[in-house]
Amino acid sequence: MSGTHLFPGEPAPHAEGLRDEVAHLHEAVRSQRDIGMAIGLLSARFRCSTEHAWRTILRVSQDSNTKVRTVARVLVAIHDGTADAADQEALARFVEHLPGSGWSPGSPSGG
Repeated sequence: MSGTHLFPGEPAPHAEGLRDEVAHLHEAVRSQRDIGMAIGLLSARFRCSTEHAWRTILRVSQDSNTKVRTVARVLVAIHDGTADAADQEALARFVEHLPGSGWSPGSPSGG
């Protein structure tokens, strides 16, 4: 063996790394889901192509110095009514960078 002795119930040295990797992958899947949903929301709301909606999210992210995944998550949360105070604050930081009709921070549908 490697000379490393494990006590009963003690995880193998690489188990923590695997747990971290799995957690990271779960977060990546959630982020991708939110990004896809936000693209769909923007596309429907502003009657634009999904490519234009994606570019809008990228521009909002860059102009407001907010991560793409955060922009997407906040737009989805505002739309579905699950936004909390932190989401409302995040929206306030980047709402001015959204297209003309905007998303008002207080309403579930964003408008």
